[in-house]
Amino acid sequence: MPKVVILYDTLSGTTELLVKAVIEGLGTLEEVDLQLLKIGTKFSISTLANTDAIIVGSPSIYGDMTPQLRTVLTNLQNLVMSQKLVLGDIKGAVFGSYEWDGGWHVERIEELLVDIGIRLVAPPLAIVDHGGRLKIHPRDIEQCRDLGQNVAFSLRSG
Repeated sequence: MPKVVILYDTLSGTTELLVKAVIEGLGTLEEVDLQLLKIGTKFSISTLANTDAIIVGSPSIYGDMTPQLRTVLTNLQNLVMSQKLVLGDIKGAVFGSYEWDGGWHVERIEELLVDIGIRLVAPPLAIVDHGGRLKIHPRDIEQCRDLGQNVAFSLRSG
């Protein structure tokens, strides 16, 4: 059974709404061991090494990922580069929400994941929150479902 970790942060609840859509897309797998890791909750960073796929989501804050998510990903990067943590063949995907910063933060997250050897299996999604507080267009929710389906498909096909 494939193991998938969704590592995410949320400020207003928008990114958490997108997480739910990604999970719906992952539901196309008959069986999946899904672990949600919300930034701010305690977890072992080695959890990220013992998985088949990592999906990372973040809201934009001043045009970047949240500082707490950056800390987790930078620490992961440092551990991998110093060979204290070894990642296998892990697939990945990135999504995020923003109101006015253009969604560039997903590109930064993508760069960090690629830098540590995670193979991205879907294009990054930057979803605009139309007017704040959970005003996401239905087509954007569908894109998040598609992202989950792309990860599920990549896990089925090896």
